[in-house]
Amino acid sequence: MDMPNMRAPKNEATGTSGQSFVKGEFEELGWGAVPNPEHDLGTDLWLMARDENRFDMGALVGAQVKTGASYFKSAKTDEGSGEVVGWWYTEEDDSHFDYWSEHTTPHILVLRDTKSKTSHWVHVTSDTIQSTGKGNKILVLASQTVDESNRDALTAVATSPSKAVSLDGSAWGSSWKVPQSDRLRYALMAPRLIAPHPNKGQVVTNATEALAMLVQGRFSELRDVVSTAARTTSETVTDADSWLWELFDAIWSWAVSGDLSKLGALSEAVDQQYLVAGVVARAAALIEYGRSEDALAAVREVEFRECLGAVNIAWLKSHEARCLLELGHLEEARDLALEVQRLRVLAPNDPTAGALVAVTTTLVFDVSGFGRSDIGELIQSIDTSTRWWRSQTIAHGLEKHFDGEFKAWGRDSSTTWAAVDTVWTSLRTAALLAGFSADHGGWRNAMSLLARRDIMKASVTDTAKMLECLTDLLRAGAKKELVLAVRKLSDAGPVEPLVILLGRLELESTSRSCLASALAFVRYAGDFAEVTDADRHATWLLSSLANPEGLRHRPKPTFLIETNLLQSLGGVMRSVSPTMKRRVMDHLMSLPAIDDQLIAKDYGRIVALVGNDQWSGEDLTRLSVRNGDNWELQDDIDGVLATNKPDFRTGLLSKIKQGDLTALGNFGKVTDLPDDAAEAAISHLETSIDNQVKQARRGMYGLGGPDLGHALVVLNAWHSDVARWDAVVALLTEPNAHESHILGTLDSLGMVAKQVPEKEKLRLRPLLETIAQRPADERDTAFTWTKSTSQSAARLALLRLFPGDVTDSMMLSLLAGTSIDREVAATIAGERSMTGDHNLLFSMATDQVLQVRGAAIVSLTKCAASENASAETSAMICKLVARGGPLTAKQVSGYLLDMPDNEARSFLLGSLAAHPSSLVRAQVAAGRANDG
Repeated sequence: MDMPNMRAPKNEATGTSGQSFVKGEFEELGWGAVPNPEHDLGTDLWLMARDENRFDMGALVGAQVKTGASYFKSAKTDEGSGEVVGWWYTEEDDSHFDYWSEHTTPHILVLRDTKSKTSHWVHVTSDTIQSTGKGNKILVLASQTVDESNRDALTAVATSPSKAVSLDGSAWGSSWKVPQSDRLRYALMAPRLIAPHPNKGQVVTNATEALAMLVQGRFSELRDVVSTAARTTSETVTDADSWLWELFDAIWSWAVSGDLSKLGALSEAVDQQYLVAGVVARAAALIEYGRSEDALAAVREVEFRECLGAVNIAWLKSHEARCLLELGHLEEARDLALEVQRLRVLAPNDPTAGALVAVTTTLVFDVSGFGRSDIGELIQSIDTSTRWWRSQTIAHGLEKHFDGEFKAWGRDSSTTWAAVDTVWTSLRTAALLAGFSADHGGWRNAMSLLARRDIMKASVTDTAKMLECLTDLLRAGAKKELVLAVRKLSDAGPVEPLVILLGRLELESTSRSCLASALAFVRYAGDFAEVTDADRHATWLLSSLANPEGLRHRPKPTFLIETNLLQSLGGVMRSVSPTMKRRVMDHLMSLPAIDDQLIAKDYGRIVALVGNDQWSGEDLTRLSVRNGDNWELQDDIDGVLATNKPDFRTGLLSKIKQGDLTALGNFGKVTDLPDDAAEAAISHLETSIDNQVKQARRGMYGLGGPDLGHALVVLNAWHSDVARWDAVVALLTEPNAHESHILGTLDSLGMVAKQVPEKEKLRLRPLLETIAQRPADERDTAFTWTKSTSQSAARLALLRLFPGDVTDSMMLSLLAGTSIDREVAATIAGERSMTGDHNLLFSMATDQVLQVRGAAIVSLTKCAASENASAETSAMICKLVARGGPLTAKQVSGYLLDMPDNEARSFLLGSLAAHPSSLVRAQVAAGRANDG
């Protein structure tokens, strides 16, 4: 019997073959594809998303396939080029569109073109569906094909419907389920999701939880598991033999004791996930110790990464990018950071992945240059749960710090038993979290906070702690904070940490983010450098000045290279050897004309630091023939020439007569100035001050430049026959005169008080009294770069102009006032030398405020030198100078230069001959040379 001829419908064959082709295309991508023949209500295929390494992502996509030319008839074309953009798919019934868009599993519509053998797709969402009035339509883009070029877009569809579980607030431990394979990474980057809650009193059961607690800074809770013996005998620890405990011990030694040896000696981990954590910990520790190249080598030891999983691979790439950025390889770092961005779609609900995306987004933003990146995207990317947790940790530590400071201020005498240094543990935790997350900016911030807190808390005798804090500030690139700390120690001591760090510092191997800090450190601490260290730094600085392009190429700093190099060179100029100083001088004279004002200013400072007596006749000739330099450099060269060449000094008189204040400064002592030149200069100054006063009345201020009032007071004082005091009176009378315009005038009035005519003193008196009584907040004092105030300067000028008015009552008032008032009292006590003032000064020499005790010690020194005090008194003053700090020593040695030669002065100078400050030693040498 013949079988009947049965033929399937044509559209069925087309549809089935289309589904098969689409299934094959997804399988070529490595995705799993399963037909859905029995329950097809709008889903032809179930697609299981996998990454490029074929790791299943646990994400599912439904696909509806439409095959044939009929689905490509309604094309949408570009209005300009006429090219096909895509095709409209339309249905009059809403049911399918509603099913696809509202399904808990994301769905795509696939149009299969049998002619081109190409499949085009679109993610069906409420946003992509458009109403036609009689139904709905959706545009299937020609560019969205099922192939490798659209892998990331398809992955984004697979992960799009999942709603991220909120990690805000009190989410901790069991409220968030972490896959077993990810727990170690979470322990280091999001430890609150692994560690048992501290309020539950749970015991440590395994190394992963212990690591999480360690990263949280819960050191006291881990005391029962910090030794191998304790873990072995513990009844609660379930994995005492695990390699993870070796990692725990290594991180503990680094985080708590600063010992990196165990991290470097970790045995090889069998589990690849463990391997990544060990490498990350080692890299983070090495970066913390300024060893970026070693950190990069450690990360790159992991060569075979395909089996590690997408997030772990990105974890390594993030740390590699961090190292490359520190070494100045910006393009490589940026490329790696962009690769990490794929975690947005590969692991959208993993908080550790989100942290890595945030870090690398910031890196890309930073290296792309201003205006080249989307600031909105940056803000959204860095607003992650891990970052919020870390911010809360820092806030908790700072709150505890403030609470402690307030209790100390309130003289709280209560005792807290078994107290933990919560401030330190909080800030250390923040640094560890940022380091493990490759967040270099976050690490720098946390380390800066920790170092600042510790250096403020450190005892003045704990030089090791201060050295550690200075080193951390430098490595964290905390330039402003480091400069403040250096200035503090440079003024008050101790200076040993500065000397040691100058010896350890290697500018040539300093990483990118801390190079500016390292240069600033040399600039402000260089006065205390040993000769060999000063020469070493100066050699590198000169080499870099000769080839600044080398630094521009790598490490590619963001600051002005030449300016920073020159400022650092100026910082060590007094400390270098004569041979190195000669090299610097030769470098200066070999330079072409410098027209850049900033660079000229810095070179000018180095010229001034060489010392006027260091230039040979040949040097002076070479300097005198230079041409085309900016005035900032030329002025300092003129100063050298004026000091060493009498004819050049005489030639400055014509400039002085024309009102050139720079020429006046280079001329030297104003007492040597002829009256005709002084008269001309005074006339020009009078005119300039008149214009300054007129501008002040209109609220206009020209800040910077020469101090007109100061120059006029000095000229008037020493050239009384041609003096004009009306301009000084007008300047001090004007209520709108800017603070910076009158401070120098007030200071100079006090310094030349004995030369001011009695008539002029009486004219100035009511003006000074008005200024002295002026409320401190009466006027805007912005742009005043001084710690002094017009009130205190006026008060000191009054007391110096009218020493007979200084009563015991007035002195008591000053002593009961502010620190500035006490400083004035110490200065006056040294000048009037009344009975009992010496005892007062000895008492004030122990004042807590550096400036007050410095003023008292300087006054005692002046009295001792002028009165040729006994050896016993001189010895007592020497002890006070040593306790007063480097700033006091600098002030004392400066004042001794102009004091009469006697045994007391020689004794005091001799006590400072070996001072750590090169400036002090230079002033002592100059003082001895003046004695013949």
